[in-house]
Amino acid sequence: MKYFPPRYLLRRYEILKRVRPAHCFLEIGAGEFALSQELLAYFKRGQAIDFSPAVADLYQQLPPAVQQRLSFDSISIADLPTDVQYDCVVACEVMEHIEDDLAFLHTVHCLLTTNGQVILSVPAHMKFWTLHDEITGHVRRYEKADLLALMQRAGFQQVQVISYGYPVINLLWRLRALYAKRQAGEKQQWDAQQQTQQSGVLHVPRQWDVLGWLVNPYTFLPLNWLASMFNAGDRSEGYLVVGYK
Repeated sequence: MKYFPPRYLLRRYEILKRVRPAHCFLEIGAGEFALSQELLAYFKRGQAIDFSPAVADLYQQLPPAVQQRLSFDSISIADLPTDVQYDCVVACEVMEHIEDDLAFLHTVHCLLTTNGQVILSVPAHMKFWTLHDEITGHVRRYEKADLLALMQRAGFQQVQVISYGYPVINLLWRLRALYAKRQAGEKQQWDAQQQTQQSGVLHVPRQWDVLGWLVNPYTFLPLNWLASMFNAGDRSEGYLVVGYK
């Protein structure tokens, strides 16, 4: 069974509970296409974009049946056609890499159909800033009130900010911070673009797939149920944001 990062499994559970089925979605920063493939169960077709060179190769490895319904372009959001709109735009762990996050949200708003849904995830609280943020090209972490205000300035309505994954995600944060020290020598030499490109691709040995029997959507269900009890609080180091045009 395929290994999924625990942080992804915590985020995935909350996203799939809230996604509103429709015709077409866009995922910005598709990474390894794990979420894109799951979203196809809720939409007739999807468009994925990611400007990391490694992601283009991963797309070619997807089953033909998936490629028929999921298009992929190795571009940034600025290069998308302006005459195409989507019922849902998803961007997980993307906005913290972007200097002008308000301009990014304005673009997302324009890409949505009327009443379209946006789903974002971002790292929470500057007090959790570590070396990991630096070597993965983060510009900032977000505070809940600032994030709500930013979404409203961009024109989104019915905005929810969910403090997802607590307490599990905070334990994982500590492990990521420790692991970052081992990676720092190489990644600190990269420029910001390379740090961002590499941040969405899982760099683990193939033998880690054996952990998939322990770390998968089914084994994580009890942890998801536990974490959902704390969604209304503000203790997590990760936010999930849902809003509408």
